[in-house]
This record gives sequence, structure tokens and C-alpha cells, in this order.
Amino acid sequence: MSRTVKIECGISFRLRETGATKPTPITCFVEYNGKPVVKIPTGTKVHPAKWNPEKERPIGGLKGLDSAEAKAIIEKLATVKATVETEYRTFVNKFQSYPDKAIFKEQVIGLLAGATTVKASDPSQSLLSFFDRQVKLSREGKRTVLKGKRAGMRYRENTIRSYEGSRTLLQEYVEHRKLKRLNFDNVTMDFYYDLRNYMFTDRSFSLNYFGKVIKHVKLFMGEAKELGWHANEIYKSKAFIKVEEETVAVYNDIEQLGAIHSVDLTGHPGLKNARDLYLLGAWSGLRFQDYSVLAEKARVHGDFIHIETEKTGVFVAIPILPVTREILESYRQEDGTYLYPKPISNQKLNDYIKIIGKMAGLTQPVSITVPQGGTRVQVTIPFYDAMGTHTARRSFATNMYKHYRLPTFTIMKITGHTTETNFFKYIKMTREENAQLILDTVTAKIELEKAG
Repeated sequence: MSRTVKIECGISFRLRETGATKPTPITCFVEYNGKPVVKIPTGTKVHPAKWNPEKERPIGGLKGLDSAEAKAIIEKLATVKATVETEYRTFVNKFQSYPDKAIFKEQVIGLLAGATTVKASDPSQSLLSFFDRQVKLSREGKRTVLKGKRAGMRYRENTIRSYEGSRTLLQEYVEHRKLKRLNFDNVTMDFYYDLRNYMFTDRSFSLNYFGKVIKHVKLFMGEAKELGWHANEIYKSKAFIKVEEETVAVYNDIEQLGAIHSVDLTGHPGLKNARDLYLLGAWSGLRFQDYSVLAEKARVHGDFIHIETEKTGVFVAIPILPVTREILESYRQEDGTYLYPKPISNQKLNDYIKIIGKMAGLTQPVSITVPQGGTRVQVTIPFYDAMGTHTARRSFATNMYKHYRLPTFTIMKITGHTTETNFFKYIKMTREENAQLILDTVTAKIELEKAG
């Protein structure tokens, strides 16, 4: 769903201490673009007994303040409200994005204090505001892909949501570190190392997640610099790098996929639906966001499934292999069309496939590594607990190469890998398995030549 920048902000007035026994400050609360709210001091005080919280104004008359005092507070609050509304609307109309909250607060306080030369709140001061701007332009189609096969086309929603995830993480970092703001000039090597420490030590995130956030920081720093909004080039430093590590994950071999297929799920329609989704992924090589929504995107023609992949936007033809055919036929309607398995969330399929894996007897212990403080530690868990939605696609790639001996580039046409280096990082083969593959292939070739 497209998120629009609202021209109005929420403004309310509350007492700092509602249970105070003496006059307590009145604070202006400004709300926009989610939490946190902006709290602006009004410079006025009132006793809680003489404040109407519903009308957000002091009480006058016999039980309240005298008319002159009440009028002075009401006029002051009206001035605060008008200043907030004017500055907020001016910013939104000019930049089509939300103002940085720390900068906005300082600007309003300065104006209320009588300053006449308060610097305009400009997105060039805030990296987070620039994130908001680019997300908005991306959703509107005004910021498009610049290179590759999708050059000139709109960014996909999953890409935009990824930007928003990094933006949220940066906002949480700013709040946790009690920083006033995150300006472009604040993006230094000290920031890089502190963000890394925050993500590893305080949040226990993976190295790859840190790398993704840095990738987005570098991306938007570059775009902002091209627009002339800053002159900081620290983000270009060789030390300011997007780090990544090879993920350690399992795959299901042909025998395991057969065991999953054979589990009796009579009376468990939810599990059966999940298994069908998973096996479609394992025998098609599609990503979860594609195999989970086949009803919306796929077209079956003869022995192929034609679909435009969500991540890359590339149209691919997927061969309908025997297990895939069996599953599709169970969803075929009388008119020849397919209903396909019902879409479910990534998390729900992750949960279900672990249950199904356990029912299939995939309980053998497996050692995997998990992120911990910027490093990875090895843990041993049951095999089914290591399975997830992405295991399906990884199983397809590995089995097509290892079991069926298909050429790498044939498989890559479906998986979308652009280099063999990345493909071999992706599939799961031990050194011994690779050596065995060479031995078996050469031996079979020699035997065939002898027989000829």
C-alpha cells in the first residue's frame, strides 16, 4: 500500500504531571509519521485542577483561573499551534516528505522564542528525511531503476519495504544512542563502527543485515550528493563497506523431498496446503514471493509455468516436473484452470514446514552457525528446525546440479543467478560431494567410451 505524506499533523496539549499539587508545565505534542511524538514546551504552566483535559485548555471562572490569566494561556497555546501548523505545512508542501523531528522541534522552539533567522528545516540536513523522500518518490514511480534489465521501471514493493526496514533500524539507532538527529554530515567512520556495534552487540543482528543497511545508506548518500544536498564523501571510503558473509543453510535431497511428499496429512488441510506450496518451490526453483502467489501471477501452458519473478522482474519458463504436475492436477478445475495452493505468510510457512519436516522423520542433528555479536557460533539442532521457506529454492538448485547433473547455466536461467561464483556459493555441496561428482561423471564417461 502506498504511503502518502499527510499535509496535516496531530497537535495536542497535555500536562507534564497530571497528578501534581502545584502548577505543572503544558507541553505541545506533535504527531506525524509514526512514533516518537515531538514534544514542544509551551512556556506555560497551570494547576491540574484548573485544566480541562478534554478541551485542552485552562478552566476559567470561579473554579478556575481569573479571566486575564486564562486568556493569556489560551493565546499562548494558539500561537504554539499556529506556529507548528505553519512550519509543518510549509515543509511538507515544499519537500513532499516529513520533516526530521529533532530539527523540526528546534526550529519551532526558536520561532516561539522570537528568533527571526531560524534556518529552514531542509531534508539535506537529515538522512532519515531523505530516506522518506526517496521511498515516497519510489512508490509514486518518480524514482525509477537506473540500470539493468529493469532500467526505467518502477521499484518493486519488496525493494521499497527493504528501504523502510533500514530506515526504521536507523531511527531506532538514533533513539537508542540518544542522538538529536542523523544528518548527512554525521555519516562518518565513527558512525559506521558505532552502528555496527549497535547492531551486533545491542541487537544481535547478523552481519548480512548490517551489510544491507550500509548498502542503503551508501545508496541514498550517493543520490543525495548528486542532488547537491551535501558534500560528505566518507561513505565512498574503502573502509565504509557493505559487508556480507556466506550463509550456512540446509537443503532437502531427493529422498527427503520424497519423505515430505509422502507424509499423510489427512485431516490437516492447513499443513497439506503448506506442503504443496513448499514442494512447488522445491521443484520449480522459484522464490517464496513467487511460488506463494502462483494464482495471481502464473500461467500454465503445456509443460511450462510462465511467470514474471518478483525480485528481478524477469519472465521465466519453469518446467512442470512430475511432482509439480501431480500437485497442480490436484488443484485443476473442471474448466481446466488451476486454483493453486492458498497463499500464506512467510512466517506461517516457516512454522508449518518445520512441523511437516518432523512428521517426515527429518530429525537427524545438523550443525549450523548463527549470528552472535558480529561473529557466528555453531549450534546443533534437529534438521527440521533448520528448514524454512528458502530451503525449497535451495533444494531445487542443489538437486538439479548434484543429482540430475544439469549444466550450471541451465539452472541459473531459472534461479536468476548471474554468475557461477554466486551459484556455487548458493548450492549446498561439501568438498567430498564435489569430488564424488567429478569421480562419478568421469567414470561414467570412461565406461561409456569403453562400451562404444
